[in-house]
This record gives sequence, C-alpha cells and structure tokens, in this order.
Amino acid sequence: MENKKTFAERHPNINMIIAILFFIIIAVFAGWFIWTAIIYLGVGIKAIGSFLQNFVSNTDKFVIVAMISGTVSIIGLLVTKILEFRYNRKKYLFDKREKPYEQFISMIYKIMEDTKKTGQQKMTEDEMIKMVTEFSKGLTLWGSNRVVKKWLKYRRQSINHGGTETLILLEDIIYEIRKDVGLGRRLKQGDMLSFFINDVENLMKK
Repeated sequence: MENKKTFAERHPNINMIIAILFFIIIAVFAGWFIWTAIIYLGVGIKAIGSFLQNFVSNTDKFVIVAMISGTVSIIGLLVTKILEFRYNRKKYLFDKREKPYEQFISMIYKIMEDTKKTGQQKMTEDEMIKMVTEFSKGLTLWGSNRVVKKWLKYRRQSINHGGTETLILLEDIIYEIRKDVGLGRRLKQGDMLSFFINDVENLMKK
C-alpha cells in the first residue's frame, strides 16, 4: 500500500517547497515581463514624442494645419457613417416590426371583444389559431429578443394557469413593444390593461 502513494503524499514537505519555488519563478517571470513591457512602452512613447516634435519643427505650419483638418474631417466622417448605419438599421428593424406588432395589438382587441360575445358570435378555435400563427410568424423573424421571451412566457402561462398573472404578462408584452418603437417610458402596471378591462384596479388587488 505504501508504494502506491504519490510523491506528494510520501513527501509533503518537499512537495510544498517545490510548489513555493514554482510560484516564485512564475512571479519573477511575470514581474520581468511587466517591467520590460513598461520600458518598451516608455521608449515607444518617447520616440513618438521626438518624431512629432521634429515633424512639427521641420514642417510648414500650413501643412500641419491641413493634416489636422484632414484627420478631423476623416474622424467626423467615420462617426457620421457609424451613426447613420445605426439609424438606418434601427429604422429598418422598426419598419419590419411594425406589421407583427400591429397584428398583436389588433389580436388583443379582438380577443377581448370576443369574450363579450356569446354562442356562434364567438371566434372559432381555427380562427383563433390562425390569428395567433400569423402574429407568431412575423415575431419569429423580426421581433426583438425581449418581446419574443415575453410572448413565450405568456403562452406557457396562459396554457397552464391563466388568471391575473397572465394578463400582467400580456401587458408586459405591450410595454416591450412600445419600448421597441421608441416609447421608452414605462407606464404603471395596469394602465394598459385599463384599455381592455373596466375594473382593472379591483383585478390588480386580487
């Protein structure tokens, strides 16, 4: 059994000494590397400073002004292009999301109106499935991650439980949609539900 023990188990003190020496070597090497990097960085900065000083001293002022103006113009152009790209991307996504988001709002109004109907006036299950499927198609491709996650959570909740919590999740989807279209300020819980439910205050208390 004694022979099956590892070197570290048989000689714990020696093993500790080796570990300490290994740590010291690593620390010395890391210190040397950092110190060398700082020295070379300082030399590089000094060389750049000397080059700029000589360049300014030996170059016509009009050339320097022209170079500075050109550099500023290039930077300004790059910033403008970046901002323009972000704006165009945001507008493109907004245009694509507009239809499915409008479908969602229309769907909610239809469902709420349908709850007040009776008998054959109510939507059939096939009509309901078709309406939800149409919205889900657009959302799958163009919906933001936040809206998709809220929608999936709402679907799970409505299938398994329902009730007030489901209505709150429905309202959360509306708020996420409003955020996507630029209306960042969130209203109070229940404000949007009041469009569909008359006694929403009492419902929130339950």
